[in-house]
Amino acid sequence: MGEGGVGKTSLVGRYVYDSFEGDYLATIGAAMHTKPVQVGDTQVKLVIWDIAGQDDFEQLRKAYYQNASGAFFVFDTTRPDSLDRFEEWLEALYSVTSEIPVVLLENKIDLDSELDPDRAKTLAEKYGFEHIRTSAKEDTNVEAAFLKVTSEILENARSKKPVKRTPG
Repeated sequence: MGEGGVGKTSLVGRYVYDSFEGDYLATIGAAMHTKPVQVGDTQVKLVIWDIAGQDDFEQLRKAYYQNASGAFFVFDTTRPDSLDRFEEWLEALYSVTSEIPVVLLENKIDLDSELDPDRAKTLAEKYGFEHIRTSAKEDTNVEAAFLKVTSEILENARSKKPVKRTPG
């Protein structure tokens, strides 16, 4: 999840195909990717949906949220406004799913940040989410981010209890 142009497609491309395309091309609707992953002693097949961030696709996104087991909220460290609507995105996700694991990804850390360093940390703490700083361009923490959300998904599946992620 996240606003257009924050690097969602670049993160997926880096993780699934180990590639990075520097030119921005907006995702139209959604794109599906798969990747087999080993997490500890468990082999899983990730089905990753790269969903458009533009407001025109808001209703379509909810259809893709329906069977989600986990999510990233991606924001651009050079665009503080890309974090402004985090709670709207989260509410839209949780209106369709149970309270699935969410990891906050601060992307484009290879560029100079314009974000208050405490802003994302405070938001992550409020909801009990992990905050990971990534760069799809330089392949910084991309695999770690996907491993983190996959591990949380597996943990939820094994405990069969929904994760309670409310502020306070």
